Amino acid sequence: MAIPATYDEFLDFAKDAARVVAPDAEIRTQKVDKLQGESYVGLSVRPENSNAAVTMNLHSLFDQVQENPKRLAAVMSEFLSGLEEAIRDIPKISPDRLMDYGHVKDQLIMQVVPVDPNREKLTQIPHKIIEDIAVVYRIDVSDSRHHNASTLVTNQMMKQFGVTPEQLHQDAVASQMEHCPPTLRNMSEVMAEMTGITDIMDVEESPLWVASVEGGIHGAAAVQLPEFMDQAAENLGGNFFVLPSSVHECLFVPDDGEFQRPQLEEMVQSVNATEVSEADFLSDSVYHYDAEARIFEKAATFEARQMVKESEALYSTIAEDVSAEPEKETISVLLVEPGKFPQPIEMGTKLSDIQEKVGGLIETSYPFADKACLVMSDTGKLEGLPLNRALRDEHGEIYDIVAGSFLVVGINGDSFSSLSTYQMKLYEEKFHSPEVFLRMGKSFMAIPLSDEAVKLQEEREHEKAAEKTVGKADVKKDTPKKNHRREPR
Repeated sequence: MAIPATYDEFLDFAKDAARVVAPDAEIRTQKVDKLQGESYVGLSVRPENSNAAVTMNLHSLFDQVQENPKRLAAVMSEFLSGLEEAIRDIPKISPDRLMDYGHVKDQLIMQVVPVDPNREKLTQIPHKIIEDIAVVYRIDVSDSRHHNASTLVTNQMMKQFGVTPEQLHQDAVASQMEHCPPTLRNMSEVMAEMTGITDIMDVEESPLWVASVEGGIHGAAAVQLPEFMDQAAENLGGNFFVLPSSVHECLFVPDDGEFQRPQLEEMVQSVNATEVSEADFLSDSVYHYDAEARIFEKAATFEARQMVKESEALYSTIAEDVSAEPEKETISVLLVEPGKFPQPIEMGTKLSDIQEKVGGLIETSYPFADKACLVMSDTGKLEGLPLNRALRDEHGEIYDIVAGSFLVVGINGDSFSSLSTYQMKLYEEKFHSPEVFLRMGKSFMAIPLSDEAVKLQEEREHEKAAEKTVGKADVKKDTPKKNHRREPR
């Protein structure tokens, strides 16, 4: 018997062997795209008269043969035994019912995954990004024989459903709360259960609480259930930190001063590096739940928001103290010009002052979550002004490009106002790199320029300006003066 030397040869060998237990089945190699870097090429077996197939990942079996070629017969026996069991356990899924949203919406569940390792897969499925994690949606097809069986909702399925992403998320939240509700247990109770302690009354309560869902699979999605998070806040006495233990569970820690973000981040990163597999990894960040504002976000983002609130409160106090003073006639804003770094400037608040900076009639855009907006030329594209910066949605996709210079200004009621120090830094970083644009069919690709390239361009412009100044001076110097004396007749 020839020993398969490559994985492809091993798949062909297994394909022939599979005919023993499934002689009438459709058998072929199949690429399986999965989240969390678990995609693989396996062997797909669809029994005759079945609308579902078994796809088996044979990489571990191939590795066993590579380590010990004499085990080929034993490995094939193990494979055929597993295949027989898998064929018996194929869940009966009706494709028609999977495409019926009225049936599906009560079977929706959620899963949270890290964004970076799954960027390519996320382009193919509906999702919602929160900081560095994404919520995706699954259809629970479990039955009495098949526990924790689910299928991922794809963009193609969404088109068939005819619902918006917002509706899908809303229905998934309601379905999960009813059919796969979250759980919150103190770590002491969990540890007592694992170690066999029966009387937990004698166990001291831990500051850590374990959040998951019934069954434990994809349990970290509990952080996206507002009702549960509110209940957790009430139970923990207010705000709390969220430690992403894995995609299956999170740990909640009261934000009562006992623990600080850096300390918790070190804990999370250490556990991830030593205990959590790549398939279960969620994030190295620590999150936070603001009970009053009902916001789930990174703990660092929460701290930044608190600093802004404190700054605004301080500014409000100062403003009240100097309310008798005349109002400023200028505001501090950010000027963003094509091909240049953003520049903080002081400018007047009259309409003519603003129009002068953007080059004509103005248009405003409000793409930010805080009190700030963009002020740009209303006719920049029609006039062919140079393309400046791309505007992107929450997924990083370009939805518009600003033509010509624009301003980032603060908002105070119905008026423009100065940017805060925090806002000035935030938007300088956001628009720091000038961009050049390449047309790709019907869309554009934005390419950021390096700091070195921008500085070199600025030096060239300064040199050209200096040359022009010197040239004008030389022309003036070489021009003979006119003689104004009246010549005698």
